[in-house]
Amino acid sequence: MKTICIIPARLQSTRLPKKVLMQLGESSIIEHVYHNCVKANVFSDILIAVDEIELYEHCTVFCDRVIKTNMEHGSGTDRIYEAYISSKIQADYIVNVQADEPFLDAQHIAQLVLEHQSIPCDVMTAMTRIYESEELHASSCVKVVVGSNQRALYFSRSPIPCVRDYPSDEWVHYHDYMKHIGIYSYTEASLKKFVESPIGRLEQVEQLEQLRLLEQGFTYSCIELHYDGFGIDTIDDYNKALERMNRE
Repeated sequence: MKTICIIPARLQSTRLPKKVLMQLGESSIIEHVYHNCVKANVFSDILIAVDEIELYEHCTVFCDRVIKTNMEHGSGTDRIYEAYISSKIQADYIVNVQADEPFLDAQHIAQLVLEHQSIPCDVMTAMTRIYESEELHASSCVKVVVGSNQRALYFSRSPIPCVRDYPSDEWVHYHDYMKHIGIYSYTEASLKKFVESPIGRLEQVEQLEQLRLLEQGFTYSCIELHYDGFGIDTIDDYNKALERMNRE
């Protein structure tokens, strides 16, 4: 089974422009992500899909497979598909690792890839336990509800399911709530279907792209990771990441 990794990256993120170029220690955020993918040692190829020349030039310093893509893509998944087609690589699995997740380490990435090679599903993704009520109720924290065999039933910004008869600030004590982690391993067919499909009703209201395929009946399996990292979306996230890097 051939598995490749594509890291989608754009400069003009809404909340923190040029965040992937910001330094964490001696490397940029996106360079940390790239090296974690290399250390996972599970990919035949690792590509970075970028939108602007400044980012292209930065990434070519440490990666020899950087592909310039359309600036107008609506999602990172659309961007990785363009890069996949442009590369002319044929793969069984295409893994999307977010460019703003420097704490998603090599072991996490390798675990997800190896699971997808043994568990039949359209998309393999990841989740981790939520322990704090504040995180559970934050709309920026995407929750996933799973059924048997860790198959995703729904992704939401809302705290679901409801624990009836208890105050909402106590729900985390009565149910194992799971936070979705934004790494995806697609089969070639499911990735193609994603970009060919219009935005679905659920995706539109929740603003969560993973609902596009789920609404059509595609299967998402969720592997549980022991993960205490976070993506960098705001300046507060960046400062928190700097503090963590200094401690380590």
